[in-house]
Amino acid sequence: MALEKYVERIRAQELLIWQTTSRRDMWTKLLDRLQNEAPYFSSFLAQHADEQDVVLRRRQVRTLYKANPELGMVAAIIWAHARGIRVNALSLLVRDLQALVTLFDRDNFDDDALNHLLGQPGISVPTASKMLSACGKKYGGIPAAILDDAISNAIESSEFAEDFPRTNRLRGKTRSRPLEYYKSYLADLHDLAVQHDIGHDNLDRFLSEFAANASSDEHARKSA
Repeated sequence: MALEKYVERIRAQELLIWQTTSRRDMWTKLLDRLQNEAPYFSSFLAQHADEQDVVLRRRQVRTLYKANPELGMVAAIIWAHARGIRVNALSLLVRDLQALVTLFDRDNFDDDALNHLLGQPGISVPTASKMLSACGKKYGGIPAAILDDAISNAIESSEFAEDFPRTNRLRGKTRSRPLEYYKSYLADLHDLAVQHDIGHDNLDRFLSEFAANASSDEHARKSA
């Protein structure tokens, strides 16, 4: 299996950091355009953003969520939407923040709970997977891992197709069958985590970095 040749490298980079950076003024301008007040968002920016940027690490969000679910949920939303979010979607998330906190008051998400989360504005499977992972939740009894387009491309590539047999039976169906695809991905990832004694956080971060490096290499070849 292709992943085997990367195992020692992944272990050597224990607890790979997944960090996002977004502009503080982007969030303040979005909040200024809302019709309703957003005290938890304003409080979060005041406490955890510097003058220019909002820099968040996944485990930082997880720690904050455990200490303060409301501020932690804000952190998860910002971490999952580092590139921004539509004003109307943010407005509804602000309005329904307490409902999200209540929804997340469980360690393990089932299909109904995840469908409820996906019913929120601006939350697709990639975004939901980031929020679940950042808050340290499970889905179907397996630690939630991040699944975005870059990771999908990595696991569907010839490099890792053999390592993700369930997922690759659903090749190209990340949007048409998102829940089934995510379940298959988590099951495959969990098998790899157990087999190689590597944390789920390390594996999804490795796959993301692998996809980013592959994309950079491809761009360099085309530019040469």
